[in-house]
Amino acid sequence: MSNEPLLKKSDHVIYHVSGHVGSAEVNGIIAIKVVRVRKNEYIVDALPKKVPFLKRARLRFPISDNLADLGGILTGWSIHADGERVGEEVIPTLFGDRTLVRYQRVEIRDEGEVKTEQFVDPTHNFPYAARMSGYSGEIQFGIMETNIDWIKRDIK
Repeated sequence: MSNEPLLKKSDHVIYHVSGHVGSAEVNGIIAIKVVRVRKNEYIVDALPKKVPFLKRARLRFPISDNLADLGGILTGWSIHADGERVGEEVIPTLFGDRTLVRYQRVEIRDEGEVKTEQFVDPTHNFPYAARMSGYSGEIQFGIMETNIDWIKRDIK
């Protein structure tokens, strides 16, 4: 791990959230903002708007070169402990095509199957996009804005 944390106070990423849950159309955002960087942890705010199944939250994550835990804000699980690595795919983003690693998790619930995918960069496991689909609909998340330079650049 480098001496400098990957994220700094006031860094932010805004994801566009779209799709449908049941008969309800979803077209909103979730902003993730770094509010504090302490010696061993990041403190981030998750700020959803017009996404009925997400709640505003303040969360803590350990400082690391592996940012996979941020994917849990979007999908409810981190690739650290859950999900299966499917492979690498070239995905179009606002910052150009990126080679991202796709992880997926399939849950069998009483109501039916729920399939969740995360698309993360291979260096820091930062989530660029996610998709959830199942018995009640499909939702997609994708970065629409950030002030973090290394996300905008092609990191290899």
